[in-house]
Amino acid sequence: MPRSWFAPLLCLGAALAQTPLRLEVVATGLTQPVFATAPSGDFDRLFVVEQPGRIRIVRNGTLLPTPFLNLVGTGTVSFGGEMGLLGLAFHPRYAQNGQFFVFHTTQPFVNATLRRFTVSATNPDLADPASATTLLTVPMIYGNHNGGFLAFGPDGYLYLGIGDGGSNAPNWPNDPQNHAQRGDSLLGKLLRLDVDRPAAPLQYGIPPGNPYAGPGDPRDEIWAFGVRNPWRGSFDRLTGDLWLGDVGGNREEIDFQAAGAGGGQNYGWSCMSGTVCTGAPVCTCFAPTLTGPIHQYTAATSRAVIGGFVYRGARIPDLRGTYFYADYSMSQIWSFRRNGSGITQLTNRTAELVPPPPYFVDSISSFGEDGRGELYVLSLNGEVFRIAPQTPVLTGLTPYGTGVPGCSGAHVLDAATSPVLGNLAFELRGSQGPANGFGFVVIAGAPDVAGSDPFGLGVPLHVALQSWVLVAQLAPTDAQGLLRLGLPIPGVMSLAGLGLYAQMAHLWTPQVCTPSPSLWSSSHGLAITIQP
Repeated sequence: MPRSWFAPLLCLGAALAQTPLRLEVVATGLTQPVFATAPSGDFDRLFVVEQPGRIRIVRNGTLLPTPFLNLVGTGTVSFGGEMGLLGLAFHPRYAQNGQFFVFHTTQPFVNATLRRFTVSATNPDLADPASATTLLTVPMIYGNHNGGFLAFGPDGYLYLGIGDGGSNAPNWPNDPQNHAQRGDSLLGKLLRLDVDRPAAPLQYGIPPGNPYAGPGDPRDEIWAFGVRNPWRGSFDRLTGDLWLGDVGGNREEIDFQAAGAGGGQNYGWSCMSGTVCTGAPVCTCFAPTLTGPIHQYTAATSRAVIGGFVYRGARIPDLRGTYFYADYSMSQIWSFRRNGSGITQLTNRTAELVPPPPYFVDSISSFGEDGRGELYVLSLNGEVFRIAPQTPVLTGLTPYGTGVPGCSGAHVLDAATSPVLGNLAFELRGSQGPANGFGFVVIAGAPDVAGSDPFGLGVPLHVALQSWVLVAQLAPTDAQGLLRLGLPIPGVMSLAGLGLYAQMAHLWTPQVCTPSPSLWSSSHGLAITIQP
């Protein structure tokens, strides 16, 4: 249902104490970076889109010298102003099919183009340029207001946000050819495409449920009407909600669509900019068929909203569920939480999101999200920063009981990140094990706090053998005696608050030492409470 234009867009709530933030420098020396993302399950690499036509890889903090994809000089990407390589999305099954999709403006005429590539068969850090397939080309008229939002939704379909095609100086009229409200045009729209099941003569299919599928206009690809310049949208990786930043004329706006709501929204451009009636006679201002923004703002200076992401990472647990966005012209960063049809906890984060000298945040072009759900801020000047806590934060991990030290000392069982919903990179770590040896991690649904020795091994067992779950997992140790055991936590809301209990044990050789009569040593117990 359309959001009421008269509903309060800002719900004031009590200020909550939150983890102090900072920016970490991740990469420098890039050329006009405009987006960053990673394939699902890829926890080591961040793919950064450079507007002139390259995709670069940052692996574990190192910018690789060779681009993943380089379209510069190929005669395919028109670059300058708002034009260039603007969007990147990896297929949900990228690990299996190697497919990724890019959105860019093309030469010699200004067109918006959606293309598919595949990764090299021999090098995972290189794309195969010969695999390029053009799926869609749309004339862009003036070369500005190109949009660039490109992402797969939780339904597995590809969503593409294209701007209204812009206008000419010096008057800059609002969508002079009324593309955003016309059903025969794909400009000023949010599209939804099935890239896995093409229907000839198209290079893609029309997903079931597209609101205008069928004979005649509006075009079958259209999911939503009435956007001006959708510069960065995102899907909440936990809830599936859609967020869309739309660069406005009178107002900068953030649009919202709840997961499962279905398509057919009309966000009102160009008769409305946010909740301002522009006077354009292309639709009826405040009509019940129009959907208003969940948040909007204006300023005396020029402005351009940069849509962001809902934070779902593990490094800052108390900020999970917080939406971040920015403004390019004002170099400001804000956050808020959704509260029904409005927002709460609107916070200007600019003063605290400061990188170490000599770097500073300027010309914010985009946010990015890595495979772990951590968020990044990109500067058109060439830097990529990661939003991080001032000091490390861990919640949901509580040690209990006592273990039996090994030959290298007492064991510590912990984790590098909090056990939050959707943390597919969560892993337990155990210290002081035998070098290049092995250990067991036992996980149960209930603890034995006092500890028992039912098998006569001479080590206390801190997990209950009769609990509803009991799993023993073999895990090797490295040369330093460090054990790592991955425990991916799915993004299933019903798991929030679930308690698990773990303990680690190692077997030693008598040639090294005898930590117990049975040669076994053990860690303390660790209570793991899955955080929402």
